[in-house]
Amino acid sequence: MKKFLSVFFAVLFILSSFSMMAAAWETSCPYCGEVFTTEAAYTDHMTLYNHADGHYIVCPFTGKDYKDGGCGEQFATKAAYDVHVETCKHNGDYSALGYLKYYGGKLFDSVKAVKWGDLLGGIVSIIKAIFAGVDFKEIISFVKTIFNAIKG
Repeated sequence: MKKFLSVFFAVLFILSSFSMMAAAWETSCPYCGEVFTTEAAYTDHMTLYNHADGHYIVCPFTGKDYKDGGCGEQFATKAAYDVHVETCKHNGDYSALGYLKYYGGKLFDSVKAVKWGDLLGGIVSIIKAIFAGVDFKEIISFVKTIFNAIKG
């Protein structure tokens, strides 16, 4: 019985320790009260929401890259934000600077993605194929005949 009680209390102590460790990682947002069990989740939450002027997420289609400053709507929950982003009318409504940034970046990414070695190798293969069937001795003979005819 003594052994059973010592094992029981040891297990109870271990479970209690785990409970205290889990509680140590429990943190809540001072703005909305949402509770987080890891520091990483808390940090992500605090960086996603704007806490300087309140507790909200701003539509991503906002700023100088969008016509007239873009949307600018603010959302208190991530769920409302996600729904809005799917249907926001300012998505793609770029200003001139926005168009340059967006499409210039796309062009740059496309050029960067080209496998230049493969492309140049393909061009060389095409040129070789074109000239494979050409008899250069016959071309040189033909050109000489034309020059001799012109000379008279």
